[in-house]
Amino acid sequence: MARKKTETTNKASAAKPPTQSEIQWPAISVKQGLECRELIPDQIYIIDDFLSREESALFSKFITGLPLVATPPPKKGEATRVNHRISFQSKDFAAIVYNAISPHLPPLPCSETRVSDAAPGGCNPNIRLYKYGPGEYFGPHYDESIRDKDTGWWSEWTVLIYVTGQEDGVDGGQTVFYKPVPGSRNNTEEIVPPLTRGSVLIHRHGRACMLHEGREVKAGTKLVLRSDIMFTRLS
Repeated sequence: MARKKTETTNKASAAKPPTQSEIQWPAISVKQGLECRELIPDQIYIIDDFLSREESALFSKFITGLPLVATPPPKKGEATRVNHRISFQSKDFAAIVYNAISPHLPPLPCSETRVSDAAPGGCNPNIRLYKYGPGEYFGPHYDESIRDKDTGWWSEWTVLIYVTGQEDGVDGGQTVFYKPVPGSRNNTEEIVPPLTRGSVLIHRHGRACMLHEGREVKAGTKLVLRSDIMFTRLS
């Protein structure tokens, strides 16, 4: 199938959001001893309890209190996404997310073959907040890599922080990956990480991205905080 993609530009939401100076981001504490589970080597990882129950509750209140707007119909080549969203540019909050997640990450590969000394440098300051209610979903797609015009850093991995999950009554809404398996019935195997409150799903994107989708939410409200892991040259 054609590589339907996500929107890759760092555009502001249509509704006028609070200014950065007006935003008071909930805190994320740095946890000790969290396990990073490997679902597919060099492709998909999960860290449980990245947000505590109290932090998840604060982020849930924070997101639902923002002027989220419906995602517009897809442009040619983009996947269908039915949800509500808002985004902010925040280098400070991106640094908080990266400082909390980086101690638990394994060595992450880079798809940029022209760079021999690339390494993770931080999280994308384009912070996206999503809300999926019953009947809402994100069709099959690939996440594209973006480049930060200010720093020259480029994204290699998607970061999805699940603010709500099955513990909150969310039915459906899982992110499903389609692993190529030649010779199988559909030539793919479904990899379905659990939608667990407070967990973070990290998966590779850009050239090495696997086809994936966000399943339709059957009940409850799925809330997600999205960023990306950005790479930089060490020299």
